[in-house]
Amino acid sequence: MSPTNTEDLEEDEDEEEDSPSIGTSRSKGKGKAKEVAPSRLAKFAAKGKSTATSPGGDAIKYTPLEQQVLALRKANPGVLLIVEVGYKFRFFDEDARVASRILNIACFPQQHMLTASIPTHRLDVHVKRLLNAGYKVGIVRQQETAALKKASANRSAPFTRAVSALYTSATYVDELDSEPLAVPGSTATLVCIVEDGMGPSADAKVKIGLLSVAPSTGAVVYDEFEDGFMRAELETRLLHLQPSELLVQHDLSSKTTAIVKYLAGHAAAGVPDFETRIETIKKRPSLSKASTIVGDYYTAKRRAKAAQHAAQDQARTDPLDLPKLVLVALASLIKHLEPFGLDRVFRHQSAFVPFASRAAMTLNGNTVSNLELLNNSTDFKENGSLVSILDRCKTAMGKRQLRRWVTKPLLSKELVEERLQAISEVHRNSASLTLSRIRDLLRHLPDLERGLSRIHFGRATPSELYRVLEAFQRVGRVFEEVDSPDEDQQVELGEGSLRQSAGGSLHSSLLLGIVKRLPRVRPIADSLLAQIDVKRARDNNKEHLQTDVSKYPELEAAKEGLAKAQAGMQEELVAARKVLRKPALQFTKVALEEFLIEVKIAEAKNIVPADWIKINSTKQAYRYRSPALQKRLEVLEQWQERVQAAADAAFQTFLQEVSSHYEQFRTAINALATADCVFSLAQVALASNWVRPEIADEVGLVDIVDARHPIIEEISPQPFVPNTIRFGGEHRKQMVLTGLNMGGKSSLSRSVALIAVLAQIGSYVPATQCRISLFDSIFTRMGAADDVARGRSTFMVELSETSEILRLATARSLIILDELGRGTSTNDGQAIAAAVLEHLVAKKSTCIFVTHYPALALVAKRYPASVSVNHMACLETPREDGHADVTFLYRLADGLASASHGLNVARLAELPDRIIEVARVKGEELRRATEERTRQRQVSRLAEIIKRTALLSAAEAGTGDVRGDSQGEEKERLLDLCEAALPR
Repeated sequence: MSPTNTEDLEEDEDEEEDSPSIGTSRSKGKGKAKEVAPSRLAKFAAKGKSTATSPGGDAIKYTPLEQQVLALRKANPGVLLIVEVGYKFRFFDEDARVASRILNIACFPQQHMLTASIPTHRLDVHVKRLLNAGYKVGIVRQQETAALKKASANRSAPFTRAVSALYTSATYVDELDSEPLAVPGSTATLVCIVEDGMGPSADAKVKIGLLSVAPSTGAVVYDEFEDGFMRAELETRLLHLQPSELLVQHDLSSKTTAIVKYLAGHAAAGVPDFETRIETIKKRPSLSKASTIVGDYYTAKRRAKAAQHAAQDQARTDPLDLPKLVLVALASLIKHLEPFGLDRVFRHQSAFVPFASRAAMTLNGNTVSNLELLNNSTDFKENGSLVSILDRCKTAMGKRQLRRWVTKPLLSKELVEERLQAISEVHRNSASLTLSRIRDLLRHLPDLERGLSRIHFGRATPSELYRVLEAFQRVGRVFEEVDSPDEDQQVELGEGSLRQSAGGSLHSSLLLGIVKRLPRVRPIADSLLAQIDVKRARDNNKEHLQTDVSKYPELEAAKEGLAKAQAGMQEELVAARKVLRKPALQFTKVALEEFLIEVKIAEAKNIVPADWIKINSTKQAYRYRSPALQKRLEVLEQWQERVQAAADAAFQTFLQEVSSHYEQFRTAINALATADCVFSLAQVALASNWVRPEIADEVGLVDIVDARHPIIEEISPQPFVPNTIRFGGEHRKQMVLTGLNMGGKSSLSRSVALIAVLAQIGSYVPATQCRISLFDSIFTRMGAADDVARGRSTFMVELSETSEILRLATARSLIILDELGRGTSTNDGQAIAAAVLEHLVAKKSTCIFVTHYPALALVAKRYPASVSVNHMACLETPREDGHADVTFLYRLADGLASASHGLNVARLAELPDRIIEVARVKGEELRRATEERTRQRQVSRLAEIIKRTALLSAAEAGTGDVRGDSQGEEKERLLDLCEAALPR
């Protein structure tokens, strides 16, 4: 099992409630930085005390800074603290040791603690590396500046410091210009899991509440469901959601704990140097407590909003109506995200989406993994997955949308046709001005989804705010709203806008809807941009950002005070000119020192007053400030700090105003993401020569001419051999597929399933022609391996997964079963496989049953109208040594395969010839022995039939039964006759 970088899932009574400690399992450090052992005194430091006693009895007197660090660590257990000290960020004590290992930086003792440091401009880079390693990181900043501190009562005390930001991998919302944090999936996601037992044993059956939140995009997914001892339902949801962090109740059942740990490691395996973090809810809130937390949260938020926005939210589903365990999970996440300043992610109830939808299929975890929809099955990375083949998106929000489409195939023919029509339109009208403008727009958009989230959380910079608003303004300008003109009417719009009406250039209802929705954000963006100075925004200048400062009285007052202080500095300059008798004198600035009066050394002794303060000097000049100038400078610096604080507050107020239009901006983002996905699928279809599938109304119909495997065709250097596959309608709905090892059975069956997925996400498919029904579910059971991490054997895995398929399958299901029954003895395996196939025949599910068991052909004989028998063809070429070379044809053929040709695979695998020859001899011996046993059974059965026939004839002739000594002789004679009659 991959290690999970988290605290243990058991409760620690010594820790403060809801404050989990940093886990002990961390990513392996690759650096070579020297790590100095902690001092003997630091080991025994008592947290939060100014003095401690060493083992030798000596008292340790900590420095004021060390006392601050100890107090901060005590107040923030389980948090790795990065402390701002001057122009560097420093780590202390055990945090320094961790930073040394993960960041490859020097760690050394200083005063009474270990310490390590990083430069200020590298903070973002190092924070991400620590988050990837699974740590919770706190940024400790100075809460006062030197100027304000001089004016305060505690001017001689150390700078006040506090945790200004708290991050984990799922709660770190990147800046727009920074490289996103590498996490499983496309977005950092936090999933909360709570459960209740449903019987005498919590492991047997549980009810689980799950809530997933992606702070960087604002997406919230919830579900409540019952799950069996295999936890297959939970596994499905976690494979879909791909969390980078989990929050779970401390007393999860052992089965749930096992699957959570296993999948946490599984998800991290595809991301280098990443560790999935798991935190525990030390005390799960009761339902009543959860209701209170959630109710208070939304009551407070609604009071903080404008009336119309509150009314909008009240019209939506009330969070208190969520399923009970989901409500508990929501309350837990609200409290968990409060210290991160991210709890407002739940403010918009429109972001809440149920995991299961009536409009979309929910693919189970096995299908997502076996079909490699999101990650390949080799190293679990995205490369080599279906989504990687389809992803030609230009925007980050489009890429996220495409992942959702791939894992949620549609169930509505109308919605599927809507997407197919849009792709067809992109194909037909590649020269369309409208489509060209959309393509160009998408190519140059920032990550609006992430930018909107940073605005919503109050973390955006002025330059980020401008980029987001300018992008929305550009979107609206390109698609000016028109009043549905006639189809042939040309509409003259503003500069840079579409010169064709939506109706005149497009016919796709999906694309038309996008074009009509996008312009609605322009008036909002125009109004907001009018309130800021664009040049100042680009420069991140908050002090002069607002065009109408009167809207922010505190900022206006601070600026007035600053202006007076600046005027005072000019008064002192005039005074200095008079004292020095230099009417052209100007202030000098050197490095960070401003407002200096420079006098040549030769003149200084004669003209500079004795009470002037010398600040610095060169070989030619001294630089001074007069006492009055120094005091005025201190006042000026204080006003500068006040202006900065007021500007920060004004900017946060403005961000809240922007965030009040969240819903409108979100609608535009969704429209842009949908357009991006349509263009991506159209590009793939055109480049790969895919065709538009015809969606059939019949149940269980699959008619694909020259079907190809979309992933293998893309990544393999060899051309893929297409096959024609037909189920339903005039053809049978179940197929027993046999053939030699490596002959293409699994690739063929996966091709069918992947084409079904592609068709139902509204994509073109890899084939020459395709007519296919919509399926309500797609199940795959492929491969088998001991799952030691979850305590499950090969056969248990097989049967549990098969049992789930049989329970949920309908006549509208597509089922792929590969090698069912190989985890046990041949007889048991064949019996179970045959029984499962008969059950699926009865259910009328569309099924491909891949097997090496010839006995399954007997089921086909019993149901000739339902089950076909096929194999993957090969060509055998005799050799001089008596063996044969086997050439894979990868073509689907009728009938049962003559052999599996396992020795040919052994030869390809380069097993020694001697071992292969011994295997051949042993195989012949086993074959003859098996045939002899079969023949003997046939002889005995035939003899019994003859005997019964003879007895019946004797009874009818009135001669009575055959008894006595002649009975044994008669039996022997019958056996001899039967044996002679059967061919050898």
